[in-house]
Amino acid sequence: MRTLKNPLFIFSVFLVFILVAFSYVFWLSSNFIEAKQEQIMLMHRDNASSVIESNFDGIEMVLGSVRNYMTSSPSDSDLLNLLIGIDQEHEEISSIYFYRPDLTMVNSSGYVPSPGSDFRTRLWYHMAISSDTYVYTPAYVNSSSDRVIITIAISIYDEGVFAGVLATDIDIMTITDFVSDMQIGDTGYAFLIDTNGSFIAHPDLDESAVVLVPATELEPLLADLTGTDVKYDFTIQDKEGVLAYTILARGSYQLGVFMPAEEFTQNLQLLSMLFSIFAVVLVIVAVIMSLLYTKTISRPMVRLLNDIQAINLNSDSNYRLPESKNIFEFCDVRTTLNATLATMSEATKQNIADKRELLKENQRVTLLMDSTADIIFEVDLNKRFSLVFGRGLKNIGMTPDDFLGKTVLEVFGEAGNERNQLYEKALQGEHHIYDWQLTRNKSTLYFESSISPIYDETGKVTGAVGITRDTTEPMLRQKEVEYLNIHDFLTGLYNRRYFVEELTRLDALPTIPLALMMIDFNGLKILNDAYGHHFGDIALKKTSDTLTSIAGKDNRVCRIGGDEFAIIVPKADLETIENFKTKIQTELAKILIGNIPISVAVGYDIKVDPQASLDEVMKNAENRMYRNKVTEGRNIRNSAIKAIMKTVTDKFLDEKNHSIRVGQYCKLIGEAMKLHSDDLKELEIAGLFHDIGKISIPDAILDKPDMLTSEEYAIIKTHTENGYHILRAADEYSGLAEHALSHHERWDGTGYPRGLSKTDIPLFSRIISIAEAYEAMTAKRLYQKQMSEEEAIAEMIRCSGTQFDPDVTKIFVEKVLTRQLNGKAAKNKTNSN
Repeated sequence: MRTLKNPLFIFSVFLVFILVAFSYVFWLSSNFIEAKQEQIMLMHRDNASSVIESNFDGIEMVLGSVRNYMTSSPSDSDLLNLLIGIDQEHEEISSIYFYRPDLTMVNSSGYVPSPGSDFRTRLWYHMAISSDTYVYTPAYVNSSSDRVIITIAISIYDEGVFAGVLATDIDIMTITDFVSDMQIGDTGYAFLIDTNGSFIAHPDLDESAVVLVPATELEPLLADLTGTDVKYDFTIQDKEGVLAYTILARGSYQLGVFMPAEEFTQNLQLLSMLFSIFAVVLVIVAVIMSLLYTKTISRPMVRLLNDIQAINLNSDSNYRLPESKNIFEFCDVRTTLNATLATMSEATKQNIADKRELLKENQRVTLLMDSTADIIFEVDLNKRFSLVFGRGLKNIGMTPDDFLGKTVLEVFGEAGNERNQLYEKALQGEHHIYDWQLTRNKSTLYFESSISPIYDETGKVTGAVGITRDTTEPMLRQKEVEYLNIHDFLTGLYNRRYFVEELTRLDALPTIPLALMMIDFNGLKILNDAYGHHFGDIALKKTSDTLTSIAGKDNRVCRIGGDEFAIIVPKADLETIENFKTKIQTELAKILIGNIPISVAVGYDIKVDPQASLDEVMKNAENRMYRNKVTEGRNIRNSAIKAIMKTVTDKFLDEKNHSIRVGQYCKLIGEAMKLHSDDLKELEIAGLFHDIGKISIPDAILDKPDMLTSEEYAIIKTHTENGYHILRAADEYSGLAEHALSHHERWDGTGYPRGLSKTDIPLFSRIISIAEAYEAMTAKRLYQKQMSEEEAIAEMIRCSGTQFDPDVTKIFVEKVLTRQLNGKAAKNKTNSN
């Protein structure tokens, strides 16, 4: 609409397009002309280069023939005759000569060096001996100052031995004339520069003057030219132009071709003028066409469009376009549109009413679709999804686009077979409710779906609609409850409930033979008390893993109590069960928990009579298990105590030495108190095992070199009760439990753990307390200074009646320690005598 109101815009676009296209043609043409000009310059340069190089190549061929001739070792007279002949044959050769290291020369000009002359200092000589090919000297004025020459030379070797330098002086006048006379366009020219930066040829040089003119006198930048290239906007003698240059004679000379910019760009300027004329003409034509377009098309069209834009049947259904007899006012169009408006007016009224009703219905459906957490879908008669929506799609990581136009098999693969069949039945008029599941990111999702047919107004099925609900959470909760109902939470084995139900089920079946193994963990309490319940749990898990591995998949392993297991083995004979028992006890014994091997008591029985009760079979198995436990349990528990004690003493050498010395001191005190021999033995063992409870104390605290903090000391104090529980669990050492519990009680009642005082403290505990304190004071400890025996005795006496039993302390000091000191003194006196 805007473009029609402003026709200049259309013609401006057209004009710009034409100008852009012509500009592109102009750009291509100018590039072509410039490339052509450059090509002409390069042709002049290359032609000149070819002619000059051809002359130099001819000279090199002459020198090459002489060089080959010299391999035959000719006499000087023969060589001179050859050189004279060459000199006379080639006009450009001024002279040709061979100069030896012994300062002798054979020269076609007949020149003989004067005595003392040394041409080895000449430039051509140095260049020749420094190269293995032909060398060209810069131009120079000869000795007679009548011409400018260059020298071409090459070193000569005879059987690998340097023989001299063969050289020729070339009059460059021929080359100078050729280069200076080159016509480059109308105003261009060529020049030649040697490696010293001197002009060899230039049209401005005075040919009659035998002098070398430095290139820098005309243009300093000429001295910097190297290699082969073309330079635009290059200035020589205040004239800007294009320079094409290259190297000659093995890099010895620089040939340049220069054309002033006015001549180089002459054709481009002509092209630019033609383009400008065309552009002006084009603009004039465009303006004329624009004016005609505005009068005959644009303005009538704008009026028509304005009238059309005024149409609004919603607000004025009776509106009609004004009609005119002017042929430029699109009369036929106006008449046709008015007829159409009359028809649309009636349709618009009905559409407005229908639209209002449809809007309400769409809002209801949109709200329903947005609010549902389920997945609602519709399939056509080809079982392809035609509609899918619902927030439930996010749960399966899919979008409607993943479904639309596809079948359930194309979306879900073989997993959609059952649903595909149900869709088929729904399209036949049946209603179905079904469950299905889907695996996403290694997780299984559960769904419940229903599908029903869709009918048209004639009762014909046109598709099916379904709704899917995510039931994953309730399903997983149900499965978790089902699993926990029949499984032990710690080991993952079947639990006692499953065991009882399975026995009840099997008891009602004629399943024979049926073996039942009852297994009890030996020493679990000791393990828990010594190392903590965490280690006990580890032991139970390792036991369950071992039982499961040995029993295999066909037999059911159950944990029916804290330390009790059972295995149901259908179709088992006596040999199989005996092998199971042996393998179970052997494999478990290989597993150490805190230095204690796992031990179990095993009993079994086999049902071979269908009429026999499984309750009776289980009772027999339990009885055999208990007999096995009684037989081996005591030894296992006693061995566990020793293993625990060994763990403590093996980890900490100080604790080992401390326990041994405390036991020895206890025995000495008991002997001094004249205790019975059995009591002496128990007292010594009690002293040895008094700190067994330290097995449960963290190593970092036991091995700490510094003083303990109050929190760490509180942890240390728990070792008495831990030791009590450990020792009480073993038959052989149960009597020692009370001594381990009370050995840190004090005579004045301020000790721990129960705050007993005086004779309420067991005698053996009072003795252990004294022995332990003395050993601790006289032993080397990182966190305290070691006392001498005399200092320790004084401390024992000081604490008598407060920390220690005064009577036992007196006996220990007077009958044990003093006696030992006296014995040592007597021994030392004897040794000194």
